[in-house]
Formats: sequence, structure tokens, C-alpha cells
Amino acid sequence: MQIEIRKRTTTNRKAFNKTARVYIWPNEKETVVEQMVNRRCRPHQQWRRDVMPKVIQELKLPFDTKYRWSQFAGCSCPCSPGFILDRCVDASDIHVHL
Repeated sequence: MQIEIRKRTTTNRKAFNKTARVYIWPNEKETVVEQMVNRRCRPHQQWRRDVMPKVIQELKLPFDTKYRWSQFAGCSCPCSPGFILDRCVDASDIHVHL
């Protein structure tokens, strides 16, 4: 698992800029078309159980950090699903490559 953090500097959506987002990339070999098709059916419940605790630990966040899945995490359309870290004060995009 590889974690990449990208700081968010500006945005036009007020709420979007407040908390960090975690985007999980399960397969580097997916084509762009496959990514677009598969975005609606990612195994987010499995990631919540298996991947997110490791991400929280790796980022040295408090163990009780709350996170929730959102199909609309990165955009107002369902093109960029991910987890939203609720009590994280740093507005950044965290990309996890499995």
C-alpha cells in the first residue's frame, strides 16, 4: 500500500475545503474506461474494514478518527468516490494505491 498526500489550496465549494478526502486506487492497470465504469461499484465496505484503519495509523491520526464513504467525495457528480475524514483539520487529498 502506497499513500500520497496532496495539499488542497483552493476550491469553490465551501464544505469541500474543510476536510481531507481519501481516494483508493485498487488497480493501476485499469484503463480510463474501466475506472469510469467501476467507480459505482467499488468494495467500500471491505476497504472500510481492511484499508482505512491502516491509512489512519499510517497518517498518525487519532484512533477514533471518524470517516464515511461518499460517492460524491471529490465532486458534485459521482466521478470521484472516496472516504471523507470528518474530524481532520487538514484539507488535503490522500491517494491510496493498493
